[in-house]
Amino acid sequence: MCDSDFFRRYLYALGEINGSLNPTSTKEAVVRNASLLFGARGAALLLFNAGENTLEGLATFGLSETYRNKGALSAQASLGEALKQTPVVIKDVAQDPSVQYREAAMREGIKGIVGVPLNAGPILRGALRLYYAEPHDPSPDELELIKGLAQQGGLALKKALYYTALNAALMEIHQPPSQESLKAALQALVKTAAQYSLARGCALLVIDQSSNTMQSVISHGLSQRYLDKGPIAVGLSLGETSTGRPVIISDVGRDERVQYKEEAAAENIKAIVGLPVRADGAMVGVLRLYFSSVFTPDQDDLMWMESLARHAGLAIEKSRYLIALKDRHDWYREVLMERAD
Repeated sequence: MCDSDFFRRYLYALGEINGSLNPTSTKEAVVRNASLLFGARGAALLLFNAGENTLEGLATFGLSETYRNKGALSAQASLGEALKQTPVVIKDVAQDPSVQYREAAMREGIKGIVGVPLNAGPILRGALRLYYAEPHDPSPDELELIKGLAQQGGLALKKALYYTALNAALMEIHQPPSQESLKAALQALVKTAAQYSLARGCALLVIDQSSNTMQSVISHGLSQRYLDKGPIAVGLSLGETSTGRPVIISDVGRDERVQYKEEAAAENIKAIVGLPVRADGAMVGVLRLYFSSVFTPDQDDLMWMESLARHAGLAIEKSRYLIALKDRHDWYREVLMERAD
């Protein structure tokens, strides 16, 4: 396998995988090139959902719709490479009872499976799986090459998702001509933030200076019960408003900075990332992401999360300017009408 022709095709595959900022194109390039490069009959890219402890299909190649819809994949029972962060080889599906959907695999004509972890940071974790029409036992070199392709695929997908998340949120947020469209743009932002960070939910909270509390004005993925849990004290809740920096609560149950621990537990919130939101140079609120698993984001994750928070502040600034401009326009109109009379 490791001849000059293979490495030429391997380099071509890496170029195609990293050649687009479109997540769909990136995912499809990963599974297509993996399958063709390593002689598999098909491939699948799977994303780990920590809240549900399942693996969700991102893209497949060479697999039938019947097999793709065989049922939910347990991260624990289905090979386990995503959780163990180590390759798993099923040499012969017919002889290995550890395969979660063994009968479905056999009906699909799958006789060997190789699964390697996909890891591009604490948020983007999963697996790349190759399915073979014959029993397969990869050599150590082949396994390392599959792992390398999965690693490059994860990093390329991470960049594509960051780009798409920012683009999706910012297309609307910088053109709000009214208060109603501002709300719609901010709603799109918190939804995008939650979706691309794989968070359970997201909320934009603004500071009420008269009461020194924060109120949730825009949210996504959170129950009304949790939103109505009680007043959120600026000085007691997390602390991103006082420090002016992101605050990471990696484990809600063990962190004293969490004001409403019981309510968070009932909502299945196990980690929180809080990001300060500024407008006109002043602290106006926070953007918070809520996660269903204990974890710590890396610097790349924080970078794009902070970018979303900055643009939320810019949208609020723009809205203020538009309101002020409208008020001034109305004043000029009233003065001119008085003079005309």
